[in-house]
Amino acid sequence: MSDPLSIAAGFTLVMLVLMILGVPVAIALATAGIAGLYLIGGEMLALGQLYSVSYSITANYAFAVLPTFLFMGNLAMASGMATELYTAADRWLGHLRGGLYLATISGATGFAAISGSPLVNATVFTRLSLPEMLRLGYSRSLSGACIASAGTLAALIPPSIGMVVYGILTEQSIGKLMIAGIVPGIITALGYCIMVWAMVRFNPKLAPADRPKASRAERWGALGNTWSILLLFLFIMTGIYGGYFSPSAAGAAGAFGALVIIALRRRLTMSMLGMTLMRSAETTAMLFIIVIGGMIYSRMLVLSGFVTGVVDFTEALQLSPTMLLIILGMIYVVLGCFMEGLSLQLVTIPFVYPIIVAAGIDPIFFGILVIIIIEIGAITPPVGLNLFATVGASEGMLRIEDIVRGILPFVLLNVAILITFIMFPDIVMWIPNNMRY
Repeated sequence: MSDPLSIAAGFTLVMLVLMILGVPVAIALATAGIAGLYLIGGEMLALGQLYSVSYSITANYAFAVLPTFLFMGNLAMASGMATELYTAADRWLGHLRGGLYLATISGATGFAAISGSPLVNATVFTRLSLPEMLRLGYSRSLSGACIASAGTLAALIPPSIGMVVYGILTEQSIGKLMIAGIVPGIITALGYCIMVWAMVRFNPKLAPADRPKASRAERWGALGNTWSILLLFLFIMTGIYGGYFSPSAAGAAGAFGALVIIALRRRLTMSMLGMTLMRSAETTAMLFIIVIGGMIYSRMLVLSGFVTGVVDFTEALQLSPTMLLIILGMIYVVLGCFMEGLSLQLVTIPFVYPIIVAAGIDPIFFGILVIIIIEIGAITPPVGLNLFATVGASEGMLRIEDIVRGILPFVLLNVAILITFIMFPDIVMWIPNNMRY
């Protein structure tokens, strides 16, 4: 198997088999990449790429946004901001039939604006809302599915780690990507709320009878406690949109803003600071290892000529941009059932990106579609990570079968939203096309 294209195809299959067998994603990607490079160009090429990729990734200033955004999200979680958001949503919506579903979606949407991680969102709101849902008699399967699905909004609503990775891989504006995610994120959250409201209306067994309505003072008081998250989100997005700091510096600015807010509220302690720093460092190290493995694999695909071959083949088909997006969307949805979002980007973007550029598709628009597909994959069995994060955080209150039974409506809604955006791209691109630079 001396032909470089055959080598790339063969080791791509090896990489997928390793993932299916449970080998960690980073090791599977790096193994396929290094072995393929060795067969293509020998020991010097393989070792040279290993050294250069490892250095270029860790020395790349753009990646500084990852630990700082993670630090900001962990600070917000440890300081109780998520609890305040959920309490406020519950005060305003909890009296409605199925109100805790709506409160969970609303709270997770707000917390997504400062967490950046779907797994963090799902974990936090499992612990916050699930016990109360089950205590009041809410459907176990719909409760778990609602929490897991609402958690995925952190992939779309800025700041999003997935958008940062896509921007770095494609050298696109991270700030423009984040701005482009706002409208799709809000539309998805509203879609979840409307769908859940309709499901409860047509099947009242999914939720208990209405609860007493909170007083006006309780509602406005709870809403007032959420000022810190709103202020932090506006601070970050104003800084990026207004050009006061770059997206790479936005994470650091947001983390500093979170520290100031927590200190002013007298909630900052050394134990909290130490815990959030350690948690952020652990997650950052994991992400960097995955990114390095993915980039080594990507180099192998490029140097083998595999990427050029795929682009030439796609161009020969002469597909319209819309048809190309639909086909790529179907492929991504299937792959998303078996791979988590970051791995999916690292494996596919290196050869998909040249295809969409050659077809004249806006890379920012395509980036938002990829993020939506990652949302779908995160809640689709058998690998959907948000499903397992929700089960793990439930401490035995949920089983994976419970969530799987209730997740189908959320998956279908996301697919419908994806198709809508493909047919009407101006919905996604209106704000970023009118940004000032």
